[in-house]
Amino acid sequence: MTDRDHRSSSPSSFAVAEIAVEGMRPDRPPGAPGDGLLSYAVPDEWRGQLAIGQLVWVPLRKQLVLGIVLRLHNEPTGITLKPLHAAVEPPIRLHHDQIALADWLAHETASTRYAALALFLPPGVSHRVVHFLELTESGWDVETLTPAQRKLVSLIQDRAEITLDAARTALESPLTTVVPKLEAGGVLRVVPRVSQQAPHPKVERFLRLVPGAANGHPPRGERQQAVLEFLTMQARLAPEAGNGLVSLADTLMRTTADHGVIAALARKGIIEEVFLPRLRVPLEGPAADPVPLLTADQARAWNAIEGQLAARDPSPFLLHGVTGSGKTEVYLRAVAWCLRHGRSAIVLVPEIALATQVVRRFIARFPGRVAVLHSALADTERHATWQALAEGRYQVVVGPRSALFAPARDLGLIILDEEHDSAYKQDNEPRYHARAVAEHLAAELGAVVILGSATPAVETFWRAETAAITRLELPERVGPDLGHRGGMHNRASLALPPVAIVDMRLELHRGNTSLFSASLQDVLARTLAANEQTLLFLNRRGLATVVLCKDCGGRLLCPHCDIPLVFHADRKLLLCHRCNHRERPPAACPGCRGTLNYFGAGTQRVEQDLRRLLPSARILRWDQDAVRQAKGHDRLLRRVERHEVDIVVGTQMIAKGFDLPLVTAIGVIHADTILHLPDFRAGERTFQLLTQVAGRAGRRTAGSSVVVQSYTPEHYAIQAASHHDYVAFFAEEIDFRRTHQYPPFTRLARYTFRHEQEAACAAEADEMARALARHARQRGVTMDLLGPSPAFVGRIRGRYQWQIVLRSTRLESLLDGLPAGPGWVVDVDPQSLL
Repeated sequence: MTDRDHRSSSPSSFAVAEIAVEGMRPDRPPGAPGDGLLSYAVPDEWRGQLAIGQLVWVPLRKQLVLGIVLRLHNEPTGITLKPLHAAVEPPIRLHHDQIALADWLAHETASTRYAALALFLPPGVSHRVVHFLELTESGWDVETLTPAQRKLVSLIQDRAEITLDAARTALESPLTTVVPKLEAGGVLRVVPRVSQQAPHPKVERFLRLVPGAANGHPPRGERQQAVLEFLTMQARLAPEAGNGLVSLADTLMRTTADHGVIAALARKGIIEEVFLPRLRVPLEGPAADPVPLLTADQARAWNAIEGQLAARDPSPFLLHGVTGSGKTEVYLRAVAWCLRHGRSAIVLVPEIALATQVVRRFIARFPGRVAVLHSALADTERHATWQALAEGRYQVVVGPRSALFAPARDLGLIILDEEHDSAYKQDNEPRYHARAVAEHLAAELGAVVILGSATPAVETFWRAETAAITRLELPERVGPDLGHRGGMHNRASLALPPVAIVDMRLELHRGNTSLFSASLQDVLARTLAANEQTLLFLNRRGLATVVLCKDCGGRLLCPHCDIPLVFHADRKLLLCHRCNHRERPPAACPGCRGTLNYFGAGTQRVEQDLRRLLPSARILRWDQDAVRQAKGHDRLLRRVERHEVDIVVGTQMIAKGFDLPLVTAIGVIHADTILHLPDFRAGERTFQLLTQVAGRAGRRTAGSSVVVQSYTPEHYAIQAASHHDYVAFFAEEIDFRRTHQYPPFTRLARYTFRHEQEAACAAEADEMARALARHARQRGVTMDLLGPSPAFVGRIRGRYQWQIVLRSTRLESLLDGLPAGPGWVVDVDPQSLL
């Protein structure tokens, strides 16, 4: 092992540190010389203290930025190196396995190494640079300064030290030119200093019985005995918790004890007090139901998974089950196995806010052992939870894709629920897919991966068809538990709801121009009369999606983006759903002063028309606007669960796995919203949405119905969804993908460039296309270049955008040294080409 290749994580006495720096774009692949790492001198006082993986501050272009130490050596560089500025406090250090995974991820996603490494850093640690102003000691003449410069110099002289922000406030000036000119003239210097602080969560007191201690020192009095009995009962009721901890607050509330009683028991050594960071469980629910019996299909799936867990075989499973088939119970069994065998589990959901019911089941089944990680938590909570996981105080992590990088100990299982969901692909650097990272991580650690879905991604199902992964089937819905007879699993099954397709072209011919077909109106009336609930689905927000002038035909477009403004009636505003531009609707056409007409329908229009059609119905709109007003999904979900509403009108949010017992009818207003977009996944997205929405009905009782309205009812995605037939859909879709050479038969990489000037954007795209073609020729790889061309939305936030799509069966061979100039965004394996 050479000094240059030194990879020990222990502190060393090396003089040069090579560092992955925040924001630096590598021009060579990871591992090659000059692969985006910058060299810095290690100060003498740090010798023997700096380690591989350590987070540090380094100077870069007159700024301080974060970096991670990746190599240490003593070889001469031939140049004078800047010294490291400071280590992050408290120390943060990544271990070798995390660095190796980050290197793989950076290569696979054509990302910077720092961006990949940063995924493993603990959340909630505040790091910022504060700029201080200091006068130099060189001979400068105050008489040569301008009045504004003199004011600043006088302010600095009056104070021992002052920050740039404080000076701006005191002088009521941005100091945009004053500071640079004084700095250039040698009068002052701008000194960056690091301000950093790890959040300190509030502490909560817990109690735990000391085994056998009560035998030598029996409790005295009824109140001490009550505490002992309560703690014993809690340990017995929640054996999965394992740690025996019960909060002091719960103990005082559930018994007649006070703090004096607790102190007396602690002095006797019968109980011990444990102080832990207060961690809010944001999704607490009712106590866990009894563990149900498995159906025969569930048992077969679980037996296969259990065997692989025991063997530490990382080959992934596809758990393909229709909606309501009991996939979550199989997940719970797998997690319980890990806990019994001292291993941890990561459970990923597309969005925590849309998976509250699933999360509650894990918390209820494994009390005290589940950590929930998501962005809605306060910084202190996220940081404390991360630390608790690193210390082994939690063994189950539930969260969105970012939870995959949590420091779970001895990882044995990774679950991706609704593995088809596009939320598993990150849309900023590094643009990874959680599925790929989970499988790579599991292969390194000997963990099992379960990919669960009723509508798997086409690529995932293709891998199962070609035996690259194992498919486990749950073909029937799980009904009520009928008991256990003769050693057999005995649970009733429920039929999937029948789906009626309505051809809206015929409705128009019959004179029905409303949003609701005759069939859907009939279903709405019957469901309302039966005191049951209906979900209406339309994947568009607002009241009118297009505002047109009937005289000149002009549309009201966003001034910053090439998309129409959408009228929102509740706020009486025209909104851009891309950049959030908003404006009041004009009284007349801005171009010709003609009359404006409002066309198209969003969820607000559906709600408005429903109130006219069924004035007695209690209607709830569930879209992004309603969630914002309600301050979260949970309040809306509670209203539906408590039967405070009869009809829910929503976007794709209502298709995300909710279990709503009283919902017996589903109506899809427009099934064609996504279908005709110029994207190769349009059919897949349509089938998935329709199937998932239809799956919300009839999850407890028979007799449910689904009405799907469409202007292209003959399309195979709509036909297959109407029969809940994934295999039929897949047969058509895979033939389309094979014919047009789309994934899984090829891999794609999408290059996007944005610029304020369209001509510059086009010229840069042409140059990049030539560079990509040269790159492919040099490596002897055959590829197709689709483009360069304007993107589907040609301008966003005032910047034009052009794109190039690479298509190749050997894309992985192109990733090494893939060109990526300034301003370019590279998305490997994109989820959409729009």
